[in-house]
Amino acid sequence: MALSVYTSGSQVLVQPQGERGAAVSTLSVDLASGSAQHLTVPSESGPALEVLGVMGLCKLHSGSALLLITAARKVGMLEGADLFLVTQTKVLAAPSAKLNSANRSLLSLLEEAVHPCGAGRGLYFSYFHDLTLTTQRAASLRVADPAAFAAQLPVERADSRFFWNKVAAAPLIKAGAARFVQPCILGFVQQLPGLQLKDQAAHGNPVTASLTLIARRSTARSGVRQWRRGADAEGNVANFAETEQILAIEGPANSPLAGALCSYLILRGSIPLLWTQLPNIKYKPSTLIAPAELSSPAHDKHFHALVEQYKGVVAINLINHHGTEGKLEVAFRSEAARLTSSASAIARAVRYIAFDFHSECGNKRYHRLSLLWDQISADFTAQGFLRVDPASGAVARQQGGVVRVNCIDCLDRTNVVQGVLARKSLEAMLASLGLLPSTREGHLATLPEAYPEVEREFKILWADHGDALSTQYAGTGAMKSGFTRTGKRTTAGALDDGVKAVVRYYLNNYQDGRKQDALDLLTGGRGRGRDWGRGRDRDRGFAWWAG
Repeated sequence: MALSVYTSGSQVLVQPQGERGAAVSTLSVDLASGSAQHLTVPSESGPALEVLGVMGLCKLHSGSALLLITAARKVGMLEGADLFLVTQTKVLAAPSAKLNSANRSLLSLLEEAVHPCGAGRGLYFSYFHDLTLTTQRAASLRVADPAAFAAQLPVERADSRFFWNKVAAAPLIKAGAARFVQPCILGFVQQLPGLQLKDQAAHGNPVTASLTLIARRSTARSGVRQWRRGADAEGNVANFAETEQILAIEGPANSPLAGALCSYLILRGSIPLLWTQLPNIKYKPSTLIAPAELSSPAHDKHFHALVEQYKGVVAINLINHHGTEGKLEVAFRSEAARLTSSASAIARAVRYIAFDFHSECGNKRYHRLSLLWDQISADFTAQGFLRVDPASGAVARQQGGVVRVNCIDCLDRTNVVQGVLARKSLEAMLASLGLLPSTREGHLATLPEAYPEVEREFKILWADHGDALSTQYAGTGAMKSGFTRTGKRTTAGALDDGVKAVVRYYLNNYQDGRKQDALDLLTGGRGRGRDWGRGRDRDRGFAWWAG
């Protein structure tokens, strides 16, 4: 909700914009002491800072800072709710706080953490749609207890894994001021509205739809490329993100399909072992892999959490089968084989597939991705996708499992494979709704055969998604994005990849340490995550380092 912020020295009052009277719900914050209260007081008057939301309250060495959203741009609409990209933020601190050099350092990091061109690039929110929840999870909660779901504040039902500002929001929630907190995700939200499709069951009558892509990055083990690799002791992995593709039929109103909604979820995340690759000025830093007795518990915790959350998991590992990556592949394959052959309750719910992307698809042979599809098509079809009935709004079918994709960075090769699977999913959605025509040969048309314009926009959407996640983790757009964007691997694309590699090298070695500090400060990563192989005994590889 839009808010008015009134300041007087270190005292801050936040009230809903436009509310007047003797009893207005108010957030009161003393920035000098860091205390926060939820009060009912008369409406304020006088000069005010108009803001779109409060992200939270962060403790400094002395006092606290209030994080505010001051501008945003609408990027789409889902189920009648507007979706926004944060375009401007403000870190509000007491005047006295800036006199302290230690405070100035923290304030600078906080500004970096929420800056739309810094570590806060890709912050999104919605007043009436919970972006932290998948469509399937939200539907399940709504069906289980409609009254409770409707009564809950967004912060009360948010998925804590993707509630990016949850640590900063905690003091305000504890103070009873949860209604003032605006949950945000970090990732990507983009929409293709007004897609023109044809209802095959109604003589090809036109149908209008939208396609929305939502990527949510996990707050656990958040960070940047070579400062956050692998898993921690609890099984949280670096660069873990959900990507949800949502197809919504918007009209016409008299169409039996109007209101139908389908969604498909896919995951990415670093190899779930204890390993590090800390920057050391070398183009390819040394990779340290922990012994199995240390990695096994983290690996198992990771997959137990995935199965509990998503049911079945097909883990696709795209890294090389030689060199340093080859050692990681052997270690991952060994752990997966141990888990899937064990008496564990989740043994049958996990499947591991190794596909050496560079070996199979190198030299522009991307058509060989069909070899990977042949291995996973049965599981992919069995997992399915969510479909919501247009007439009743009830869940007609659920997605029963996920595909988890990784390469070494979970960026470039991962983006290519996720884009291929997303197209397969979209085609399955269209077919289930009767929106794919048959070809002369009698089989259902593919997306490019049926809707070439939609296919072009689809490629751009997924390429933009890959570039956004890559920029957040590695500092540049994705390599191989030319294939995702155009369907072709070209010499120009290869040259572009070379430029990105050089930029990544510079950023990883000379800039990303500060960005990591900023992310840790906002998400609570300092002292929480534990990286194997860091510290005085790093060369021996048996030390844990916390900090």
